[in-house]
Amino acid sequence: MKAVKLFFAVFILFFSFSSVNSIAGTNSQPASTIPSVYNLLQKLEEDIKAGKSAEVIKSEVKKIEKAKKVLPVSYVPELNYLVSPAIEEIPPGKITFFKKLIYYLYPLEVSLKVFLFLILFYTFVFYFQNTEISPLGRRILTLAGIVLLSVSFVLNVCPLIYFLLGFGLILIAVLKRKKLLVYFSAAVLMLFFSHTLQENVSLLLRSNSFLYEVKISRDGYAPQYLVNSVLKKEEDATLEQITSDLALGKLDSVSLLKKLKFSDNLHRAIKLNDLGYFEFLHGNFKKALLLFKKAYTLYPSSELEYNLYLTYSSLLKFDKANRVKKDLLSRGIHLEKLPPVPVLMHIPAPIPEYEFPFVNLLGFLLGIFSGVLFTRYFLAGLGSFEPELLLVPGMKSFINSRFKHIITITVAVFIINIILGKLICSM
Repeated sequence: MKAVKLFFAVFILFFSFSSVNSIAGTNSQPASTIPSVYNLLQKLEEDIKAGKSAEVIKSEVKKIEKAKKVLPVSYVPELNYLVSPAIEEIPPGKITFFKKLIYYLYPLEVSLKVFLFLILFYTFVFYFQNTEISPLGRRILTLAGIVLLSVSFVLNVCPLIYFLLGFGLILIAVLKRKKLLVYFSAAVLMLFFSHTLQENVSLLLRSNSFLYEVKISRDGYAPQYLVNSVLKKEEDATLEQITSDLALGKLDSVSLLKKLKFSDNLHRAIKLNDLGYFEFLHGNFKKALLLFKKAYTLYPSSELEYNLYLTYSSLLKFDKANRVKKDLLSRGIHLEKLPPVPVLMHIPAPIPEYEFPFVNLLGFLLGIFSGVLFTRYFLAGLGSFEPELLLVPGMKSFINSRFKHIITITVAVFIINIILGKLICSM
């Protein structure tokens, strides 16, 4: 009977030990068994260069995908660069959002320019042809206005376009076309903001600072060339490179990390978090907990809270783990989307540069000023107009304040550009 009881006691202890391992994760493993995406990527590249068989390459890819599951990296674009066809889909993020934004901003800008061009064309022709000067002077003025308008819009000379928009705004006001003035002003405002937004989004997408931010938030690491180009301070670049190496499983970088000394709380917290991450991977949960606590004292963050939650769970301190978990959930942090190992803190990216189109604004203001001067000395006769104006297509509708044809053309241009954009993107 005693033998039976002993057997059941051993069985229960064995089962309990297995359960603890399943709760704590599979990270309590020797250093030699911890996978390294960094080393596996190098091996894959060597095998591809050596012309290894498709089965060998496929096996190496599977190893990398398996390693990712136990490391804090979510997307490895190098896989798609090395292997064709693409292994992983680009996860949705800021880059995708901003590219879609440009995709719609460009057709909007083009259609707004078409709308404003047509309004300015009719306004210039109507106003200049009714200016109280000689017939020859009216022809010269009309021709000069149309040529300048066409050149500026065709060549997309933005300061000149905004100058003509400001000039045209005054002509419309003098003609007392209130309805047209509202449409025109709204279109100018939309063009200014859409153009400014598009320019800044394009600038952002070309910025290494933005790419660095995307890499560390989306992928969990940043390549060395990007770290060195963005982080100008040596201590920032060194610490971030070590952190990115650790994320990829290059754990020997810890030896260099231990030698680094920092004075500010952020850098010290990142170092302590990195060391805690290293200890956690090796199953030293008590050491990891101590390091995470020190880091959290220096620099409280969601990353460190999550790491504390994992470590408390691994140590079977479920009461403390649940308290941390509730706090994370209350702030909308989805734990199921986070890795099964501690997350790493990264050096924040410098704020990307933004531009305000002062030149365009100056051109618009100069256009308004020039329009005021021009209308003071060259006033248009509003009582009657030249009959030959009716020969210009759409002029009759413009004179009667009907703009359906202009709006129809604008909408058609917008739709055509959207369709062309989809066709080009699908090629």
